[in-house]
Amino acid sequence: MKRGDKKGFTIIEVSLVLAIAGLILMMVFIALPALRRTQRDSARKDDIMVFLKKVKDFQTNNRGALPTGGGDTAMDYTWDTDSVNKAADASWGGFLRDYMGENFVDPDGVHYNLVVAKCAAAAVDAECIVNGMSNLNNLSDLAFPNGYKLIVVTQAACSGEKAVGVANPRKVAVMYRLEGAGVYCANT
Repeated sequence: MKRGDKKGFTIIEVSLVLAIAGLILMMVFIALPALRRTQRDSARKDDIMVFLKKVKDFQTNNRGALPTGGGDTAMDYTWDTDSVNKAADASWGGFLRDYMGENFVDPDGVHYNLVVAKCAAAAVDAECIVNGMSNLNNLSDLAFPNGYKLIVVTQAACSGEKAVGVANPRKVAVMYRLEGAGVYCANT
């Protein structure tokens, strides 16, 4: 600003511009991690939908049957080269190898692990209970990434963030603890 014969900005004007620029930068640095977290969670949801489509493909190729394993007690299936290579074709491990492939990874770059079990609900539409998983319906209490575990519950459907029992033994509910907040649950 011009004052008499002198040209330039006052200290107050420069300070004001710097303060505004600082606020804008601070807002960007606060919003950016949340945006990235939301994008990763969206990719995880897409991965679960692909997983469920592949389950349907498996059922189509196997007269409606689900992969074997994951009975009354939760069983873990990890992408470990030796265990996946030794898996029976009709097992969840074989499904992981043959239908999902080596590129079935979380946006963090880590392979998803399957935890498969049958819903042991006392009645249809009751919350599922799984032996070996005391916190099945409390996944939101667990810290992300929870071992990158996709919880696959057979004979179940989603009710919000929880799995409930259904009469159809060919239904599958898949739950995953999201990075941002909550649990994503989707079913066939």
